[in-house]
Amino acid sequence: MTAGIKMMTVPSQVAEAFGEARHLTVMERLALAKLLLESVLVSELSEETDWSARGLAAFQKDWDNAEDAIYDNWREQYGVPTR
Repeated sequence: MTAGIKMMTVPSQVAEAFGEARHLTVMERLALAKLLLESVLVSELSEETDWSARGLAAFQKDWDNAEDAIYDNWREQYGVPTR
């Protein structure tokens, strides 16, 4: 074992699936790897999107109030043309 590299314990179900995957063609294994990676990324992206949406909602709630309403028409307030 190389210094600094820790061996990972593989659950039996994963080892069994990997053993079965060895019988697949290269293209089939690549397709399987892509599907597995996407299944992880989709979950993470979904969680990230949820946090972004919550943050945006909180930000909008914070800034959408009567005290700051004067800034809603900032272009008009400061004489900035829309183009």
